[in-house]
Amino acid sequence: MRMIVVKSLRQAGFESATVIEASGAKEALQKLAAGGIDIMLSDVNMPDISGIELVKVVKSKMRSLPVIMITTESSPEMKEEMLKAGASGIITKPFPPEELQKVIGPLFKK
Repeated sequence: MRMIVVKSLRQAGFESATVIEASGAKEALQKLAAGGIDIMLSDVNMPDISGIELVKVVKSKMRSLPVIMITTESSPEMKEEMLKAGASGIITKPFPPEELQKVIGPLFKK
């Protein structure tokens, strides 16, 4: 899935963006702690903890970091839970590259 997201980012016009990948929440937190991250994209379903729990942890430490959730979950209740956890936006799989531009683009202009 990560390779698809990276390819979609490039197709959406983010060719020059540096993408730092993580295989799970623990690795993501380590890479976030190292700094240099402008935006985080996270799947809801992850191997170690849920993406929603990851967002809560990240937002408790880095309140201003935009976090975009990528998910197959489309219920209003689940989307509300992601937003309450601190997600800045939600992208539902499958998605065209234009959806990334629509959701992520405005966050890079801030």
